[in-house]
Amino acid sequence: MENSMEYQRLKWQSMEKTINQLVTKVNISNIQSVADQMMNLQQNLITARGPFCRAIMKSQSGSPQSSDVYASLVAIINSKFPDVGLLLVKRVVLQFKEAYDHKDEKKMCDTSKFLAHLINQEVVYEVVALDVMLLLLGNPSSDNIRVAVNFCFECGRFLLICAPRRTLDEIFREFNHLVKKGGLTKSDKVLILRLVVARKLGFKRYPCIRDELDLVDDGDQVTHEVSLLHDISHETSLDYFDLDECELFSRMTIGS
Repeated sequence: MENSMEYQRLKWQSMEKTINQLVTKVNISNIQSVADQMMNLQQNLITARGPFCRAIMKSQSGSPQSSDVYASLVAIINSKFPDVGLLLVKRVVLQFKEAYDHKDEKKMCDTSKFLAHLINQEVVYEVVALDVMLLLLGNPSSDNIRVAVNFCFECGRFLLICAPRRTLDEIFREFNHLVKKGGLTKSDKVLILRLVVARKLGFKRYPCIRDELDLVDDGDQVTHEVSLLHDISHETSLDYFDLDECELFSRMTIGS
């Protein structure tokens, strides 16, 4: 029977498999098609937002050079199903905090790259960029400086054009303070100098979004306010089959 626990469990497993397959195959040439197939899942995608986020984050971690593609896919989904986008942003922010706490430079770099493109796609407000920069530059190890500079290259153009001017001004005041304070390695100084030059040139070599990935109309995007200072949760229970939630969404779908 369609309302039996076993049926609902099999339906969940099938949905999870479909999501994983779609996320695994997404690329710049098929992203709109993949997004359309995702959105055809309708309410089921909200029910399975845990597996969706897990699949996206796993794929992005394995292919950080495609972070802008994954961020674009999230932006499209988020424009129709904001609950999905909000959970993803929360988990990315938490993953960055955990990487910082464990001094895991690679994970910090990869996660902050993804976060930068979520900012570029306006899935999350730019205040989180300031949070990230102040956290990293407040403890200016060489690793943290590298992560901060690379993060700023990724979303600097967006911050320059779209964010209040004080956001970028405050970030560069911190960099300037570090240089004047001294104690930086030569390579750290060179990185910061490259960033200063890029800002003076308007980050023109570092576009916010590639044209092929600018797929959400301005009026359709939903932007979430999430900060490193917020008390947020992974909500890991959403990763697993829950009969009550599946039945609720099933009734909502039938009644719509």
